Amino acid sequence: MKKNLLAAAMGEKTEKTPLWFMRQAGRYLPEYREIRSQHKTLAMFKNPKIASEITLQPLRRFSLDGAILYADILLIPDAMGLGLTFVEKEGPVFEKTIRCENDLQIIEQSTKNMDELISKLSYVGETVALVKPQLDPKVTMLGFAGAPFTVASYMIEGKSSKGEFFEAKKFMFQNANLFHKLMQHLTSTTIAYLKMQIHSGVEVVQLFESWSGAMNASFYKEFCFPYVKQIIDEIKKSVPVILFLGQGATLTEQVLELNPSVYSVDWRQDLAKVAKEFAGSNIALQGNLDPLLLYAPQALLKQKVEECLKVGRAYEHGYIFNLGHGFNQTTPIENVSLVVETVSK
Repeated sequence: MKKNLLAAAMGEKTEKTPLWFMRQAGRYLPEYREIRSQHKTLAMFKNPKIASEITLQPLRRFSLDGAILYADILLIPDAMGLGLTFVEKEGPVFEKTIRCENDLQIIEQSTKNMDELISKLSYVGETVALVKPQLDPKVTMLGFAGAPFTVASYMIEGKSSKGEFFEAKKFMFQNANLFHKLMQHLTSTTIAYLKMQIHSGVEVVQLFESWSGAMNASFYKEFCFPYVKQIIDEIKKSVPVILFLGQGATLTEQVLELNPSVYSVDWRQDLAKVAKEFAGSNIALQGNLDPLLLYAPQALLKQKVEECLKVGRAYEHGYIFNLGHGFNQTTPIENVSLVVETVSK
């Protein structure tokens, strides 16, 4: 059976528009919250039986074309020894941060034996291996990782930034050589990590550059672009790569140069404008419904879904319907159903 999502990610114009959602496996579902009430977040990621169940939950409710691995972009620095915890109402927090050359030694030591480092993340591959045989033949298995700058910003800040990225950008400007070393360590590890996911059965990967909006175009080009390019070029040898840039409207020229298989368009951007800019490329598009439209009256929600579909279906190089970011935890399930029904028609 043909996998529409995989075909679209490879640049094909599909007869039926494929659909999946960022954060589709998670907190908006009552069955997820039931599991969450009994386990800590990090423990759920590290337990393949639990993580595979959570990955499959949305597929039981909705007719989706993709199953996105239940994991987190910060599992790599946790494996590197920074001590990750998830604090209620605060989010991820690291016990150790990277603020100087001595701190970087933790990372350098952990990456000396890449096989050993990736073995600490083997639970992710085990989750993929458990999920894959349970999927409908038409469903594509998606893996993911955080882009190096996005992951590095958490490692330097020690937790979620409130938007300024004060410590991360200060470190980047004051210790440029150290910052580039950190980025290269993260790049090499991310490539190895994604290859492990692919070996376990992942068919498409998404690279989350969630904090690209912290950079202007020139700084992104200098401090981020070379590392994202390495990952995309290497992983595209095996499977299609989706690149998501949060608040990345100023970086579309660089996306064209990075040449991912798919550009996942942030909700802040005009999908029609992006489609026009990318018309001469071979890059597929994904997106880009505003996640908060899921709270709108259903008539408005349906209208906005159809507007995305009109643009996407006219685009020549493959289109995948998705949100312009992930679900909020209070997203009404009946409106998710409406979106799925509208896209599936």
